[in-house]
Amino acid sequence: MISEDLHKMAHTLDGGNADFGEARLNLLQVIEEGNRALGKKCLLHRLVYVAKLHENLHDKRDLGSHYETKFKQWQNHFQGEGATGMLLVYPNHLIHLVESSTEMLSSVIRDLRDQSQHIGGAHLVSNSKILVLSSNVPTRLFNQWSFRVLNLPASRLEEYDTTEPIEKLAPECLALMLKLGTYLAKQPKVTLKNVMDSLHEKVPDLLIPQDLLGYLLNSKELCSPTEFLDRYDQPFDVILDQGEHFVSINRPVCFNAHLSIAHHTSPYTQDKVRILFWFP
Repeated sequence: MISEDLHKMAHTLDGGNADFGEARLNLLQVIEEGNRALGKKCLLHRLVYVAKLHENLHDKRDLGSHYETKFKQWQNHFQGEGATGMLLVYPNHLIHLVESSTEMLSSVIRDLRDQSQHIGGAHLVSNSKILVLSSNVPTRLFNQWSFRVLNLPASRLEEYDTTEPIEKLAPECLALMLKLGTYLAKQPKVTLKNVMDSLHEKVPDLLIPQDLLGYLLNSKELCSPTEFLDRYDQPFDVILDQGEHFVSINRPVCFNAHLSIAHHTSPYTQDKVRILFWFP
C-alpha cells in the first residue's frame, strides 16, 4: 500500500505524464522530497512590540530609514524570509508589527536591546516592550514592509485608566493591527498611498490610542527586549516524569510562571495564531 501511494505521488508530481522526459521524478526523489517536507521548519512568525521614542530623535522618518537598512542587511545575512509589516510612529511612541523568520525577528529584538543600552550608533527609542510573538503564521497579512508617521496631536501625560489585565489588552491591540492590515490589503494600489498617509482621518478607530501604548510600556508584566533575550538565550533543564532530563539550548524559556499561551482565531485573517505573552 505504501509503495502504491508513493508511485501515485510520483505520478502526480510528474504531472501525469507517462513519457520519460527530463522533468520526470523517480521514486527516490519523491521519498527524499517527502522527508524534506516532514523536516521543514516553520519559516514565518509575527512580532509586535511597542516603544517610546528617544528624546533626541528629531526626525521620526529616521526610524523608517533605520529599519529599511537593517532589514536589507539581515536578509542578506540570513538568506531567509524577508520582512513585511507596518511601523506606526506616534508623537511619543511607536508600534511595530513585523512578519519574518525567527532569525530576523531575533535580530529586531537584539537591536531594540542595544538601543535601550546605548550600544552602537542608533538611539531611536529609549524604552520598549514585547507585546506579542505569534509562531507558525501560515500566511502574511502584509505584502510589504512600510512605515507611517501619524499626524496626531501629542497625548496628554495622563495615566491610561483601565481595569483590564494585560492578557486582555494585548490581544485587543493585536486585533486592531490585524484589522488595519486587512483594511489596507483591500485598498486598490492606486489609492493605497493616499490612504496610508491619512490613516488618522480615514480609520481612526483602527489606531491604538496613544495613552494605551504608554500604559503598555509602563507595564511590569511585559518583557523588555533584554528580559526576553535573557530567557531566549539561556539553556534550561526540564525534569521528565521518569527522572530523566531534557536540555534545550538557545530556545525560549517557556516556564508556566513566565509564559501564558493563548490561541486566538482572528476573524480578520481566518488564521489561528499562537500568541505568546512574555512576563518577567
